[in-house]
Order: sequence, then structure tokens, then C-alpha cells
Amino acid sequence: MGIAVAVSCLARWLRQPMLVGYIATGLIISIGLANWVDFASIESFARLGVALLLFMVGMGIAPHLVYEMGPVAAAVGLGQIVFTAVIGYGIAMLLGFASVTALYLAVAFTFSSTIIIVQLLHERGDTEKLYGRIVIGMLLVQDLVAMVILLGISLFQQAGGVAAGWDSFTSLLVFNFAAGALLVYLLGVFVLPRVDKFFVKSSESLLVFSLTVCFGVIVAFKYLGFPPEVGALLAGVMMASSPHQREIAARIKPLRDFFLIMFFVMLGFTLEPSALAGNWWPAAVFSLFIIVGNPLIVMTVMKVMGYSLRTMFYAGLTAAQISEFSLILLVLGVSLGHIPAAVAALGTLVGLVTIAASSYMITYADGLYRYLRPYLEVFSDGRAHPEDKEKGEEYEVFVFGAHRLGGGVIASLKRKKVKFLVVDYDPIIVAELKARRVLAVFGDAGEPDFLEELKLKSAKMIISSIPEAETAINIMNYLKKIHSRAVFVTVAGAVSEAEKLYEAGTHFVIMPHYLGRRYLVEMLERHGFDKKKYNRERSRHQRELVLAGQEKTL
Repeated sequence: MGIAVAVSCLARWLRQPMLVGYIATGLIISIGLANWVDFASIESFARLGVALLLFMVGMGIAPHLVYEMGPVAAAVGLGQIVFTAVIGYGIAMLLGFASVTALYLAVAFTFSSTIIIVQLLHERGDTEKLYGRIVIGMLLVQDLVAMVILLGISLFQQAGGVAAGWDSFTSLLVFNFAAGALLVYLLGVFVLPRVDKFFVKSSESLLVFSLTVCFGVIVAFKYLGFPPEVGALLAGVMMASSPHQREIAARIKPLRDFFLIMFFVMLGFTLEPSALAGNWWPAAVFSLFIIVGNPLIVMTVMKVMGYSLRTMFYAGLTAAQISEFSLILLVLGVSLGHIPAAVAALGTLVGLVTIAASSYMITYADGLYRYLRPYLEVFSDGRAHPEDKEKGEEYEVFVFGAHRLGGGVIASLKRKKVKFLVVDYDPIIVAELKARRVLAVFGDAGEPDFLEELKLKSAKMIISSIPEAETAINIMNYLKKIHSRAVFVTVAGAVSEAEKLYEAGTHFVIMPHYLGRRYLVEMLERHGFDKKKYNRERSRHQRELVLAGQEKTL
């Protein structure tokens, strides 16, 4: 742990995920301190870490969330998995790996790290941007596929493999797994919601109850013939239906993080010098494929779906690494005797390289995009979105971004019968708007070339609900360039962004916290302590919420 603290501090200084530091810790121990460490104990801790990781992943796989992500996340996620697996298998075979080993490597390298990517998106403030929402959906799809693959491998192993006959596999799947899954479902729907109300009154009791559920389901599925990974995932899925799911996850996270440290230290320990010497060439080839090839695959899939170049590029960068699931899958393959132990070391080395490289790529995505923009014209989606006739017409109002703020604005403009045009860089939203006879075009306001296609000089007002200060400044600079007299209103999430926007010449910046505070002050002055007046405000607000729900697609 002392070495992990020192190395992780260095990793943090280098702006690398802590995971890299923990793997490096295991590598350092393997070089000169192996005799000082009881790795039998660490291996037990590592299995607990994997179980808790899969338990928390399962809690994030609520069925309604999968449905809400829609076909976009499924298409991008599944498309990336299929193409990466096929190409990865071909690369592994060319490098001389056996077919089973090549299949393991190809499948393992299709997954991206949910933990690391979500953390980096959060640090960038991009979780609510279009590409951020697509990436989170893609990761959710990958987690589901990983769960199915882990389950499938376990089932085949328990059934004795394909050679033992499909009947035994089907029997295990239909009877044992179906019985266990039915039990988990019934407990999750009818028992859990009533029981956890009692335990939520005490944070300590809630933690102990959640761990009891996790390990109880693991033990139950062990007796049904399944490994701990399957039980942990299904226990998490069961807990996902709890109304206290977020609090449970917050309580378990520190415990999971501690035991996961041991898992990654153990992986680093497999990277002893002899393993590195034999794996550096295939590790370099696979790392290059993942860092360069995976983003290109994601961009290609999104190009077919009609997304803008900026969205494709930013989403593609998040696929330039492998996941914790990748390493877990390879370790499982080694433990089952399907692949040699050296393959797990190869996967760990690839993980170390790709996670480090992709962290820098995501952190500095803005600069990378500006630098690579001239070379990405091959992904231009002009074919998917031909010139819209609406672009050449004049409008009183232009609305950039149809989600959130834009939805209410669109409804208001329709009621006032103002001639307006909506611009959005989500092709699905544009299609929905057109289906409802709202004039809309696909385009990225961050691209100066696109702005030139619009007749912005004739506009009286331009409203942007895009939560990117750089994009808003780009629009404002273009308005100055064409000497537009339009009123420009945009949004900002931070004071520093609002200051930059005002310096650029924006006429008004909408800040939800500022407007909410001002509205509260006005209510205090108007209503004082009169409860009836606040009840009237509440009723009006509730009516507006209903209208907002009806107009959310706009």
C-alpha cells in the first residue's frame, strides 16, 4: 500500500488514472520485492474487488436506463464491438496466436473502461453534451455485452465445453440459471423495495445489508454452478431497482476501490521482465490498433448514422483504451485453462499503454481536434446530410440546440407564429423536429464553414442552448464578422464562462443559478410569508412541468 501511495501520487502528477499507478505498483513489486508480499492473500482481496466492481456495474444496468439510451447507443456500442472483434481476431491470427487465444484477445479488446471514461468526462464537464450522452450509452451497452460474455464462458465451462454436448449446456442455462434469475427478479421486485426501507435509516446497516445481498446472491449462484462474477452482476441488477441505489453505490464505492487496488497490483505483478520481453511486439501492435483503430471504427459507425465531425471525433477518442472487463476476461480465461498465463500479462501491458495514452487524448481533445481537423475530411457527413433548402432562407430567430432550454423556446416561438429555424447537431433530434413540421437543419455551430451557409445577418435574435462557451464565442465572433444586429442570447454553467461570453459581446448569458436566485428574491419581496401565494406559485410551476414533459421531444 505504501508503494501504491507513492506511485499513484506520481501518476496523478502526470495526469494519469490511479489504475495506471496501481498496475505499476505490481510491476515494481515483481521486480525486487516479490518475496516480501503474500500474494495468496492479495489474490483473495483481488477477487473481492472484482465482485464488488461487477456488483456496482450491475446496479447501473437498470432496464429502464437501457431503454432510454435508445438505438443510437446500441448501434454505436454493438457496431464498435463487432468490428473491433473481427479486426482484432485477424490481427491476433496474423501474429501467430492460437484461434482460442486470438478470440479471447479480440473480444477482450473491444471493451472500454466505464470508470475511467466517465471520470474524465466528468472532469471535462462533458457528461451532458451530445457525445458524452452517446458515450455513456455506448459504455452501458458494452457492460451488458461483457456480462453476457462472462456468463456464456462460465456456462460453457460448467457444461464441459462444446465437446461435452449442447444438451448439457442448454440444461444448465435453462434450469439452473433460469431458476436463479427468476429468484433474483422476484426478490428485486417484491422483497427488496420493502426491506431496504428499514435499513436505509442507518448508513451502517444499509452498507451491511447491501453487502449481504451481494455475497448472498454470489453464494446462491455458486451452488447452482456459476462463478462469483455472474452472481455479483445479477445481485447488482437486483439492487438497481432500489430507490436507494445511489446511496448504496456511494457506500460501497470506497470498499470496492480498496479491493480493486489489490486486483490491479496483482495484474501488474504478472508484468515481470520476462513477460515484457516476450510480449512487447504484439503489445505494440494491439496498442496501436486500439489507440488508432478503435476511434476510427467508432467514427465510421457514427458517420453512417449522420453525426457531425466534432461529435464523431470526441466520441471516438473514448474508445482508445481497454477496460477492467478486458483484464477480468483474460484472467478468467487463464484460470479456466483456456489461454496461457502470458496472455494475461500481454493484456495488462496493452491496458497500461492504452489507458495512459487515451487519458491524455481525452483530456486534450480540444487541441487534438483543432490539429487533426484538416485530416478528418474523409469523415465529412455531407453525403448523409445533403444541403437543406431551409439554409438559404431568411428567419427572424435562429435556435441552436433543441434540447432542454431550446425545447421551451421552440414551443413559445410556435405559439407566437415567429418564423424561426432550429439548428442541432443530433440527427435524430432533427428528424423528430421535421416529423413535427418544425423547420430544422443538421449542423455543428462550432464549424465556421457551416455558419456561413446560414443567413444569420437577417436574424433579429439568435438563441443558443449549447452548453459550450467555445461554440457560443464562435457564433458571436461570426456575428461580428458579418456585422449582424441580432440579439445573441446563450447559456453558461460557470461564472468564468459567463465573463468570457460577455467579453466576446454576448447580449445576455443565461445562468440557471443566477436566475433562480433572482426569482427567489422577487418572490420573497412579493409574497413574504404568505403560504397561499407560494401554493399558487407551486401550482403554476406544476402546470409548466407538465407542459415541459409534453414538449420534451422538442
